[in-house]
Amino acid sequence: MSADTPRKKILIVDDTKDILLVVARRLESWGYEPLTADSGEEGLRVAEEHVPDLVLLDIMMPTMKGRDVCARLKSNPKTQHIPVIFLTALGLADHIKAGLDIGADDYIVKPFEPAQLKERIAICLARHNSAS
Repeated sequence: MSADTPRKKILIVDDTKDILLVVARRLESWGYEPLTADSGEEGLRVAEEHVPDLVLLDIMMPTMKGRDVCARLKSNPKTQHIPVIFLTALGLADHIKAGLDIGADDYIVKPFEPAQLKERIAICLARHNSAS
């Protein structure tokens, strides 16, 4: 990536501070610009303000669940184009299907391998770039 090319912004929304920190550090090392939010409400505010290139979204959060955040992102004209990857401990087939049915572009189950996360982000961004 050249110095003239802006880094892709990736918003991480997770109520677990350690996850936010670890994933943000990985994203930074891979050349992305991480944005973080520790609640669904904050995630919506950050997405509206910064319009990231991708959102990594936990499902199980207090107050506003990740599914609700995804649905709100996908119903807002300003954010509906942003790809969403659920990054969650809920790994049953029904959970995955429900996540994809409400508009997520991908679904990664915790714990995950960093290489898997890096690859899935790259695939999702490439797919989104070719569609736009």
